[in-house]
Amino acid sequence: MATTAVGDEDGFRAAWEAMAQAGRGLDHQQMLNAMHVPKDAGEHAEALAAMLRRIPDGWGRWVSCDHGWYTLIVELDDHLSALLPNYVIHQVKEKFGGLRYYWESGEDIQDPGDPEPSTPGREGSEEAWTRWSREHDAWSERLDKYLRTPEGKRRTADLESRVALAKKLVDAAEKRASVSCELCGAPGRLHRTPVRCAWYKTLCGVCAEQANYVPAQAWS
Repeated sequence: MATTAVGDEDGFRAAWEAMAQAGRGLDHQQMLNAMHVPKDAGEHAEALAAMLRRIPDGWGRWVSCDHGWYTLIVELDDHLSALLPNYVIHQVKEKFGGLRYYWESGEDIQDPGDPEPSTPGREGSEEAWTRWSREHDAWSERLDKYLRTPEGKRRTADLESRVALAKKLVDAAEKRASVSCELCGAPGRLHRTPVRCAWYKTLCGVCAEQANYVPAQAWS
């Protein structure tokens, strides 16, 4: 998705809070996997919590943007979940003043009657892993044949169509965020703090003035 240094203010704040918690003895993985529903979520609390549950363990369950974009990302999640019920979120954050929505479909095509062999897990012996490797190789060959059947081709085309539409929806939401104030949701444009190493945000005029930001192009 200028040569001047820019920052991810909310990402930095989240990381700083994470470091502070870790310094107080909180287990790092426990902290990452905990639900961090924004304190200002308001009417979006339930929907944002549902989005956080789509983030896998280890990624950090935060939404790193401000209140003005909550409606936008909640609407996007609603559309994506209708297209791809098991889709996965990796990150939702502000970066360089724009929205970044990182995700994957959470779906792959398999023969319904031939599921992928389960791994032996961490406790599996070398013999168990060797046996699994042989079984998985054989399964992969069967899957390749299935994907070439009319049913496999139809299901693959359907998934590709839904993923393509989902990408368009994400692109549209990110473009919409680029003209929406991150703080209040009103029409906005890119602003920056009036220093050489700046923070960037998309803001309306009122919020920009209150936060001491100036239009990005006004700095030279």
